[in-house]
Amino acid sequence: MILIVGGGPAGSLSAIALKNYDVTVVEEHSSAGFPVQCAGLISERCYRELKKFSDCKVNDIRGAVFFSPNNSVELEGKVGAVVVERKLLDRDLLAKASEYANVMIKTKFLGVEKGKAVLRSMGKKIELDYDYIIGADGVYSTVSNVFNFKKPEVYSALQITCRFECISDDLVEIYFGFSDYFCYAIPFDEFAKIGVISSQNPMPVMRRLLRWLGKRVKGSVLELNAGAIPIGLVDFVKDRVMLIGDSAGMVKPYTGGGLYYILKAVEKLKHFPNLKKVQKEYVKDLRIEYKVGTKIAKLYRTLEPEDYDYLIGVAREHGDLARELDMDRPSTLLKLIPLILKIVKRRKILMKLSSLL
Repeated sequence: MILIVGGGPAGSLSAIALKNYDVTVVEEHSSAGFPVQCAGLISERCYRELKKFSDCKVNDIRGAVFFSPNNSVELEGKVGAVVVERKLLDRDLLAKASEYANVMIKTKFLGVEKGKAVLRSMGKKIELDYDYIIGADGVYSTVSNVFNFKKPEVYSALQITCRFECISDDLVEIYFGFSDYFCYAIPFDEFAKIGVISSQNPMPVMRRLLRWLGKRVKGSVLELNAGAIPIGLVDFVKDRVMLIGDSAGMVKPYTGGGLYYILKAVEKLKHFPNLKKVQKEYVKDLRIEYKVGTKIAKLYRTLEPEDYDYLIGVAREHGDLARELDMDRPSTLLKLIPLILKIVKRRKILMKLSSLL
């Protein structure tokens, strides 16, 4: 029996991929999708795969407006994006998984004793025989703790939903120079999800951003969500145990998004039960993306607000270059680096950008 711990997208998609096996999914909460810890912005490519299970789209996005404290530029990349309702997506995925697997809600994985998984379900402690365990239980994974996996670095995220005066309802807004990562506003209807990501306390960052946005923020906060974003893929296989999703650091280091990387990992489950091959093929496919994405994330920490002002000014003059970039694959940036290094004239910024080489 395969025990999957966690009923979010990583756990549900794993159960669907392993539908020819005896699978049990345990979910700690009473339903999937709570608490919300995702902005819900994914590529059109990613949505095409997820649409097979859930028609959860709430908006189409054609590009982004990038802001620094004193400058801005509108850019469009190689692929479009979609805003999805994560509560709906998570619910539909778990419902689909339940067609192939035994799903136990309000059930927490506690650990392993004498070769059996120990669970607490509906207030009762139970034991379950298993052959394999897949830990899809998030950033603070119990499976990871029990089996002593290495932990990814964790950033904090804070997101509010409110009425917002968007520049355009089909443009995401990305704000640089407010934190050591970035902030965002994702529009849908007359509202937006406004979020901040930081290695430090995100609340002061949110306050600064909201002051800067000023009267564009309308009314009161309708929803507040806090979460954690793992940065950095870890060695996610040990014997008969595998981590997937946030617990393994399967997140794009430069955006914090994880659904595309989850889909790539689930694709490799075709090699199950050879977990080592699952890991090998996943790393082979995405090694360069993690490498470049990690360098971009490190660059966020080194650039100053005035550096962003300058770079966005450069982007205003050469915005057509963005059409070469793919939001799911940062390696598309590599072929542009020699040209970027010719365009950028400030020595201090050049030295920081050169680290991407």
